Amino acid sequence: MKKILLFTSVSCLLLSSCEKFLDATPGNEMSEDKFWSSPNDVDKFIVNMYGNSFMGRDDVTCIWMEDTMGDDSHLVWNWFVAQYQAVVMGTADAYNNVSARVWEKAYANIRRAWQLLENIDRVEGISPEKKNQYEGEARFMMAYAYHHLVNHFGDVPLVDHVLTITESEEITRAPQAEVVDFILEQLDQASTLLSGADRVYGRLTSGAAQAFKARVLLYQSRWDEVLTVTSGLMGKYTLHTAGETPYYDLFHGSAKRADEIILTIPRMARTGSSQTGTIANRTFAMKDQTSGDPYRSMTPTGPLVDSYPMADGRLIHEEGSTWSPTDPYKDRDPRLEQSITYPTGMIDVYDAGAVVPKLYDPELGVGEMASDNMLYNANEPSATGFVWKKFIDFSLHGMTNLTDCTNDKILIRYAEVLLMRAEALAESQGATAKEEIINLVDQLRDRVKGGKVHRENYNSKEDLVNLVRNERRVELAGEGFRPWDLKRWRLAELDVAQNGYGLKGELYGAYMRRDGTGAQDRVVMVDGVARRYVETRYFETSKHYLLPVPQGQIDLNPNLTQNTGW
Repeated sequence: MKKILLFTSVSCLLLSSCEKFLDATPGNEMSEDKFWSSPNDVDKFIVNMYGNSFMGRDDVTCIWMEDTMGDDSHLVWNWFVAQYQAVVMGTADAYNNVSARVWEKAYANIRRAWQLLENIDRVEGISPEKKNQYEGEARFMMAYAYHHLVNHFGDVPLVDHVLTITESEEITRAPQAEVVDFILEQLDQASTLLSGADRVYGRLTSGAAQAFKARVLLYQSRWDEVLTVTSGLMGKYTLHTAGETPYYDLFHGSAKRADEIILTIPRMARTGSSQTGTIANRTFAMKDQTSGDPYRSMTPTGPLVDSYPMADGRLIHEEGSTWSPTDPYKDRDPRLEQSITYPTGMIDVYDAGAVVPKLYDPELGVGEMASDNMLYNANEPSATGFVWKKFIDFSLHGMTNLTDCTNDKILIRYAEVLLMRAEALAESQGATAKEEIINLVDQLRDRVKGGKVHRENYNSKEDLVNLVRNERRVELAGEGFRPWDLKRWRLAELDVAQNGYGLKGELYGAYMRRDGTGAQDRVVMVDGVARRYVETRYFETSKHYLLPVPQGQIDLNPNLTQNTGW
């Protein structure tokens, strides 16, 4: 009788650890004849795919963690979850666990997808509608995994069925273009299969498949096709505008079911012994900000903060800007205050059974502050001087249960669709599409009651492309896009201190008055003023646009080749 074996990678040896089946089954292995016996089996299988894909994980492959490979978010600890620090510091090699985990998890989920697709016809009692839904979800998640692989490695093995062990040890890397075409094919099939499915909170839809297709095309600079796909999505969703702080509410629980959210991973408070929340508060919160012991592992960076427009809509270095480096946080776009806690601002902290705002000023030498543990001379201050606010769960439950935060993980928003369309217009049509491009950007700014774009300052293709790129950085800050944006724009090789973006040179944080704690700390001079020094990053154009193929995979399958320079 044939056994189901879930390999943790393409080239996994037949070990007991590789035979471990999904949690949906009662043991380490189960015969296919017994498992694929009821619709309930298929439902459990697909739910486990949601939980074990890149979409649902809180580990090394989480979008938060991967964003630290960009210039907007800094990973403080090299022991926390993954070796992303080694990647940005230029010390990673082919044995780095980032490469290994991304590869393994992607191919594990690709294998699961093919297992479902090859076995679902054997299950009796599934309605045609449910069968279409399950197949569509599996194809979407397979496409999602392949997109992830292409971003990291370029050419990767293309699997079109459940591999035997022998096949897994002989497969070769397919050209990236071929893999991308396969991704698009799977998304088209998923969109069709899901077209009859109801829009259910937390489940994949035809619209999600189309929006993700637009993302894949965007990453390949296929501008005309991006415009075609986004045209089909315009008006099917709307930006969330209800309430006083609609942007903030998207990430903090009160707008979980907003029409803007095209795909999300639902999170809720634990019930019984089952933890269903995320580790957001343990990851992002400062010491003494919660009732527990957060790691404050990720902090926003100075270049990200600098990218937020002024309240009147001008960028800080745009003609007519009133920005001053000596009063840097005054009169800025509302998304800055709603996403990031900055020095001299207010920070929400847990205090005696309530969550209250207190002063946050890590340089403060005298006076009252939220906590002395947040000062620059404390044992574990913010590495950059900034603190993420965007993803923290400020409910009493979240502030007292740091690994069970209830904010959803949003994977696709209508805001991204608008930005993809704006970028495709700017790249393909330039100034001839100026009005539509700026109107798309203004929709995002109007939603937060921010300043509109000053049209007189954007008259060339280059101006409009840079406007859209900056708006994308601000609107999608911390949501997992930044490393891939820098690489597809070929900006990763630039010096971040000189340009305000890039993955090379001295990464910097908050402005330093140097009038209290931290006065003797190392600084970086930007715009003629001192900024907090974070780290020096290294990026080799010849090799670092891709990660290395895991050496462990090459050892198992010599037919796999290594990326250039590794």
